[in-house]
Amino acid sequence: MTSFRPTQIQQLAIEAKLNYVLGAHVYDRIFLGFEVLEVVDEELRGWSPTEHLAAVIDVHYSAKVARVAETILNRPIRKVDVLVRGLRHNALMQPL
Repeated sequence: MTSFRPTQIQQLAIEAKLNYVLGAHVYDRIFLGFEVLEVVDEELRGWSPTEHLAAVIDVHYSAKVARVAETILNRPIRKVDVLVRGLRHNALMQPL
């Protein structure tokens, strides 16, 4: 299992490119507070401030997030998994 955490500059570049691709209105409504935690194998794992926004990103914007992340990180992204800030991706439970 290959794990990769983006640098702060890469995180900012992902945010900027999402803002450009989606437009300021959509970005400000859906993606404020979105953070890429890591890429494990070909799965991008991220956090969002609310459960609703995490679900919206998963359902409606995961393909665009994957394309933007691929261009910035120069790695293939086949799946995007977004959870509420603080949840663990591997167990889907609150951290201890």
